[in-house]
Amino acid sequence: MDIFQRSVHSNVKKIDDDHIVVTSSLLDLEHSLHLELRIRVTDRTIELAKGSMSKVPLSRCLKGVDAIPSLAGVPIDRGVMKEIQRRVGGPRGCAHMVELLADAIRLVSMILIGNSLDYWGELKERLTEEEIVAEGREKLRNTCLVFADE
Repeated sequence: MDIFQRSVHSNVKKIDDDHIVVTSSLLDLEHSLHLELRIRVTDRTIELAKGSMSKVPLSRCLKGVDAIPSLAGVPIDRGVMKEIQRRVGGPRGCAHMVELLADAIRLVSMILIGNSLDYWGELKERLTEEEIVAEGREKLRNTCLVFADE
């Protein structure tokens, strides 16, 4: 018997040659949370962060997005999740919004790595699958079975 459902949906758009925007939503029986992050690609930095809640279980939950704009200026690099937790987690925010942020940051990180490898450009057209794996292994070593050391 199912007792709960949750969906997370994310979308990444290229705004210009140096900016992408990720929008994410978390929807379940108790929550409707929304997040928008504008990322500067050249230095992997969050330029703008906005959050909103259109459905929450308790009215005091609505304050859980107040600190989200403080993420502007945070680089998407080692320690980013610790910094997000420090700025908007725990008693300063909403655990579900932090979960949504973590998902968005992981997605953006994958997009930035793919972008740095020109994955969506000529890479897929000019290289075999084995060559793509060999080239990608430099940055993605042991992140999954495809890039695992053999």
